[in-house]
Amino acid sequence: MKIKKSLLITILVIMCIGLFVSISACGKKSTSTAKETSLEKIKKKGILTVGLSASTAPYEFHNTKNKIVGADVLLIKKIAKKLGVKYKIEDIDFDGLLPALQAKKVDMIVSAMSPTPERENSADFSKVYYKSTNVFVTRKEDAAKYNSNYKLLDQSTVAVLNSSTQQQVVEKYFPNAHLKLLSKSNDLALAVANGKADALLVDMPTAALLEKSNKSLVNTKIKRRDNTAGAAVAMPKNTSKDLKNAVNSVITKYKADYAKWVIQEVKYVKSND
Repeated sequence: MKIKKSLLITILVIMCIGLFVSISACGKKSTSTAKETSLEKIKKKGILTVGLSASTAPYEFHNTKNKIVGADVLLIKKIAKKLGVKYKIEDIDFDGLLPALQAKKVDMIVSAMSPTPERENSADFSKVYYKSTNVFVTRKEDAAKYNSNYKLLDQSTVAVLNSSTQQQVVEKYFPNAHLKLLSKSNDLALAVANGKADALLVDMPTAALLEKSNKSLVNTKIKRRDNTAGAAVAMPKNTSKDLKNAVNSVITKYKADYAKWVIQEVKYVKSND
Protein backbone atom coordinates (compact mmCIF):
# COMPACT_ATOMS: atom_id res chain seq x y z
CA MET A 1 0.00 0.00 0.00
CA LYS A 2 1.39 3.36 -0.99
CA ILE A 3 1.63 6.24 1.52
CA LYS A 4 1.18 9.75 0.35
CA LYS A 5 4.36 11.78 0.36
CA SER A 6 2.90 14.51 2.59
CA LEU A 7 1.80 11.98 5.19
CA LEU A 8 5.23 10.37 5.23
CA ILE A 9 6.88 13.70 5.82
CA THR A 10 4.47 14.43 8.67
CA ILE A 11 5.27 11.10 10.33
CA LEU A 12 9.02 11.70 10.04
CA VAL A 13 8.71 15.18 11.56
CA ILE A 14 6.71 13.80 14.50
CA MET A 15 9.33 11.10 15.08
CA CYS A 16 12.17 13.66 15.02
CA ILE A 17 10.37 15.90 17.50
CA GLY A 18 9.82 12.94 19.81
CA LEU A 19 13.46 11.94 19.62
CA PHE A 20 14.58 15.53 20.34
CA VAL A 21 12.31 15.79 23.38
CA SER A 22 13.60 12.46 24.67
CA ILE A 23 17.23 13.50 24.30
CA SER A 24 16.54 16.85 25.94
CA ALA A 25 14.85 15.17 28.87
CA CYS A 26 17.81 12.82 29.31
CA GLY A 27 20.18 15.76 29.20
CA LYS A 28 18.25 17.60 31.90
CA LYS A 29 18.19 14.53 34.07
CA SER A 30 21.95 14.10 33.70
CA THR A 31 22.57 17.74 34.59
CA SER A 32 20.35 17.66 37.66
CA THR A 33 22.03 14.55 39.02
CA ALA A 34 25.59 15.61 38.14
CA LYS A 35 27.97 15.42 41.09
CA GLU A 36 28.89 18.80 42.56
CA THR A 37 32.55 19.74 42.47
CA SER A 38 34.48 20.65 45.62
CA LEU A 39 34.33 24.33 44.73
CA GLU A 40 30.60 24.22 43.97
CA LYS A 41 29.90 22.66 47.37
CA ILE A 42 31.73 25.44 49.17
CA LYS A 43 30.05 28.12 47.08
CA LYS A 44 26.68 26.53 47.81
CA LYS A 45 27.36 26.69 51.57
CA GLY A 46 28.62 30.25 51.21
CA ILE A 47 31.31 29.70 53.82
CA LEU A 48 34.80 28.17 53.85
CA THR A 49 35.60 26.27 57.05
CA VAL A 50 39.34 26.20 57.67
CA GLY A 51 41.23 24.21 60.27
CA LEU A 52 44.38 25.54 61.90
CA SER A 53 46.30 25.27 65.15
CA ALA A 54 46.39 28.79 66.57
CA SER A 55 49.48 28.22 68.69
CA THR A 56 52.32 28.88 66.27
CA ALA A 57 53.00 32.59 65.88
CA PRO A 58 53.58 34.31 63.53
CA TYR A 59 51.63 31.90 61.34
CA GLU A 60 48.51 31.60 63.50
CA PHE A 61 47.99 32.77 67.08
CA HIS A 62 45.58 34.53 69.45
CA ASN A 63 46.21 38.26 69.85
CA THR A 64 45.57 40.26 73.01
CA LYS A 65 41.86 40.42 72.15
CA ASN A 66 41.79 36.61 71.78
CA LYS A 67 41.22 36.93 68.04
CA ILE A 68 43.01 34.43 65.79
CA VAL A 69 45.45 36.28 63.54
CA GLY A 70 48.71 35.59 61.71
CA ALA A 71 50.19 35.12 58.25
CA ASP A 72 48.07 32.04 57.55
CA VAL A 73 44.91 33.95 58.47
CA LEU A 74 45.82 36.61 55.90
CA LEU A 75 46.19 33.81 53.33
CA ILE A 76 42.81 32.36 54.34
CA LYS A 77 41.18 35.73 53.72
CA LYS A 78 42.64 35.86 50.22
CA ILE A 79 41.44 32.31 49.44
CA ALA A 80 37.92 33.03 50.71
CA LYS A 81 37.77 36.20 48.62
CA LYS A 82 38.86 34.26 45.54
CA LEU A 83 36.14 31.67 46.15
CA GLY A 84 33.55 34.38 46.74
CA VAL A 85 32.56 33.14 50.21
CA LYS A 86 32.96 34.02 53.88
CA TYR A 87 35.33 32.01 56.07
CA LYS A 88 35.20 30.36 59.49
CA ILE A 89 38.21 29.14 61.46
CA GLU A 90 38.28 25.99 63.59
CA ASP A 91 41.14 26.03 66.13
CA ILE A 92 42.36 22.44 66.51
CA ASP A 93 45.52 20.91 68.00
CA PHE A 94 48.00 20.29 65.19
CA ASP A 95 47.87 16.50 65.43
CA GLY A 96 44.07 16.65 65.13
CA LEU A 97 43.95 18.68 61.92
CA LEU A 98 44.17 15.85 59.39
CA PRO A 99 41.60 13.71 61.25
CA ALA A 100 39.25 16.73 61.21
CA LEU A 101 39.78 17.11 57.46
CA GLN A 102 39.08 13.42 56.86
CA ALA A 103 35.95 13.64 59.02
CA LYS A 104 34.77 16.60 56.87
CA LYS A 105 34.71 18.92 59.88
CA VAL A 106 36.80 21.41 57.87
CA ASP A 107 37.04 22.14 54.14
CA MET A 108 40.81 22.65 54.19
CA ILE A 109 43.80 23.15 56.48
CA VAL A 110 45.91 26.31 56.40
CA SER A 111 48.35 25.84 59.27
CA ALA A 112 51.93 25.87 57.93
CA MET A 113 51.51 22.16 57.15
CA SER A 114 54.08 20.45 54.94
CA PRO A 115 53.00 17.89 52.32
CA THR A 116 54.94 14.87 53.55
CA PRO A 117 54.46 11.49 51.81
CA GLU A 118 52.56 10.22 54.84
CA ARG A 119 50.17 13.18 54.84
CA GLU A 120 49.67 12.91 51.08
CA ASN A 121 48.10 9.50 51.68
CA SER A 122 45.17 11.20 53.40
CA ALA A 123 45.00 14.66 51.82
CA ASP A 124 45.63 16.61 48.62
CA PHE A 125 47.97 19.60 48.82
CA SER A 126 48.30 22.91 47.05
CA LYS A 127 51.48 24.47 45.80
CA VAL A 128 53.97 25.43 48.53
CA TYR A 129 53.53 28.96 49.80
CA TYR A 130 56.39 29.22 52.36
CA LYS A 131 59.46 27.43 53.70
CA SER A 132 61.63 28.34 56.66
CA THR A 133 64.68 26.88 58.44
CA ASN A 134 64.43 25.07 61.78
CA VAL A 135 66.65 26.00 64.71
CA PHE A 136 67.34 24.33 68.06
CA VAL A 137 66.61 26.48 71.10
CA THR A 138 68.01 25.86 74.59
CA ARG A 139 68.37 27.62 77.93
CA LYS A 140 70.99 30.36 77.73
CA GLU A 141 73.33 28.58 80.13
CA ASP A 142 73.31 25.45 77.94
CA ALA A 143 73.78 27.07 74.52
CA ALA A 144 77.59 27.05 74.57
CA LYS A 145 77.90 23.30 75.19
CA TYR A 146 75.50 22.46 72.36
CA ASN A 147 77.15 24.92 69.99
CA SER A 148 80.54 23.33 70.65
CA ASN A 149 79.20 19.78 70.35
CA TYR A 150 75.88 19.45 68.53
CA LYS A 151 76.03 15.65 68.93
CA LEU A 152 74.98 16.15 72.55
CA LEU A 153 71.46 16.57 71.21
CA ASP A 154 71.48 12.85 70.50
CA GLN A 155 71.62 12.31 74.26
CA SER A 156 69.10 14.98 75.20
CA THR A 157 65.36 15.46 75.61
CA VAL A 158 64.08 17.52 72.71
CA ALA A 159 60.60 19.07 72.67
CA VAL A 160 58.72 19.26 69.36
CA LEU A 161 55.15 19.62 68.18
CA ASN A 162 53.47 16.25 67.85
CA SER A 163 53.18 15.06 64.22
CA SER A 164 55.27 18.01 62.99
CA THR A 165 58.08 17.98 60.44
CA GLN A 166 60.41 19.02 63.28
CA GLN A 167 59.67 15.68 64.91
CA GLN A 168 60.85 13.97 61.72
CA VAL A 169 64.03 16.09 61.68
CA VAL A 170 64.97 15.04 65.22
CA GLU A 171 64.20 11.40 64.45
CA LYS A 172 66.42 11.57 61.35
CA TYR A 173 69.45 13.47 62.65
CA PHE A 174 69.31 12.57 66.36
CA PRO A 175 67.68 9.12 66.52
CA ASN A 176 68.74 8.50 70.12
CA ALA A 177 67.26 11.73 71.48
CA HIS A 178 64.24 11.44 73.74
CA LEU A 179 61.30 13.19 72.10
CA LYS A 180 58.89 15.22 74.19
CA LEU A 181 55.78 15.59 72.05
CA LEU A 182 53.53 18.56 72.81
CA SER A 183 50.60 20.30 71.13
CA LYS A 184 51.48 24.00 71.32
CA SER A 185 54.62 26.02 70.65
CA ASN A 186 54.33 27.85 73.96
CA ASP A 187 54.33 24.47 75.72
CA LEU A 188 57.66 23.68 74.04
CA ALA A 189 59.18 26.86 75.43
CA LEU A 190 57.84 26.21 78.91
CA ALA A 191 59.17 22.65 78.87
CA VAL A 192 62.71 23.87 78.13
CA ALA A 193 62.53 26.89 80.43
CA ASN A 194 61.34 24.70 83.32
CA GLY A 195 63.96 22.00 82.75
CA LYS A 196 61.51 19.35 81.50
CA ALA A 197 63.33 19.30 78.14
CA ASP A 198 66.88 20.22 77.16
CA ALA A 199 66.07 21.81 73.82
CA LEU A 200 63.26 22.44 71.39
CA LEU A 201 63.13 22.59 67.61
CA VAL A 202 60.94 25.08 65.71
CA ASP A 203 61.24 27.27 62.63
CA MET A 204 63.21 30.49 63.03
CA PRO A 205 60.31 33.01 63.10
CA THR A 206 58.60 30.98 65.82
CA ALA A 207 61.88 30.70 67.75
CA ALA A 208 62.24 34.50 67.76
CA LEU A 209 58.81 34.87 69.33
CA LEU A 210 59.32 32.14 71.91
CA GLU A 211 62.57 33.74 73.01
CA LYS A 212 60.90 37.13 73.26
CA SER A 213 58.41 35.84 75.80
CA ASN A 214 60.88 33.47 77.53
CA LYS A 215 64.01 35.41 78.42
CA SER A 216 65.84 32.27 79.60
CA LEU A 217 65.86 30.81 76.05
CA VAL A 218 68.23 31.43 73.15
CA ASN A 219 68.90 30.12 69.65
CA THR A 220 71.79 27.73 69.18
CA LYS A 221 73.87 27.69 66.01
CA ILE A 222 72.38 24.31 65.14
CA LYS A 223 69.95 24.59 62.23
CA ARG A 224 68.32 21.90 60.17
CA ARG A 225 66.03 22.15 57.15
CA ASP A 226 63.43 19.45 56.88
CA ASN A 227 63.20 17.40 53.70
CA THR A 228 59.73 18.68 52.83
CA ALA A 229 58.91 21.26 50.22
CA GLY A 230 57.47 23.72 52.75
CA ALA A 231 54.03 24.86 53.92
CA ALA A 232 51.00 24.14 51.72
CA VAL A 233 47.21 24.11 51.96
CA ALA A 234 45.75 20.66 52.69
CA MET A 235 42.44 19.67 51.08
CA PRO A 236 40.41 16.45 51.22
CA LYS A 237 41.67 13.54 49.16
CA ASN A 238 40.36 13.64 45.58
CA THR A 239 39.47 17.33 45.74
CA SER A 240 38.26 18.48 42.33
CA LYS A 241 40.55 20.51 40.08
CA ASP A 242 38.45 23.67 40.21
CA LEU A 243 39.11 24.15 43.94
CA LYS A 244 42.79 23.20 43.66
CA ASN A 245 43.26 25.62 40.77
CA ALA A 246 41.55 28.43 42.68
CA VAL A 247 43.74 27.91 45.77
CA ASN A 248 46.91 27.61 43.68
CA SER A 249 46.11 30.82 41.84
CA VAL A 250 45.95 32.64 45.19
CA ILE A 251 49.28 31.15 46.26
CA THR A 252 50.93 32.10 42.97
CA LYS A 253 49.69 35.66 43.36
CA TYR A 254 50.58 36.14 47.03
CA LYS A 255 53.58 33.86 47.69
CA ALA A 256 56.03 36.78 47.80
CA ASP A 257 53.62 38.73 49.99
CA TYR A 258 53.34 35.82 52.41
CA ALA A 259 57.03 36.07 53.33
CA LYS A 260 56.40 39.74 54.13
CA TRP A 261 53.34 38.85 56.18
CA VAL A 262 55.47 36.54 58.35
CA ILE A 263 57.83 39.40 59.18
CA GLN A 264 54.90 41.74 59.70
CA GLU A 265 53.22 39.38 62.14
CA VAL A 266 56.48 38.80 64.06
CA LYS A 267 56.66 42.52 64.72
CA TYR A 268 53.01 42.60 65.64
CA VAL A 269 53.39 39.83 68.23
CA LYS A 270 56.47 41.45 69.73
CA SER A 271 54.63 44.74 70.14
CA ASN A 272 52.02 42.95 72.25
CA ASP A 273 54.38 41.27 74.74
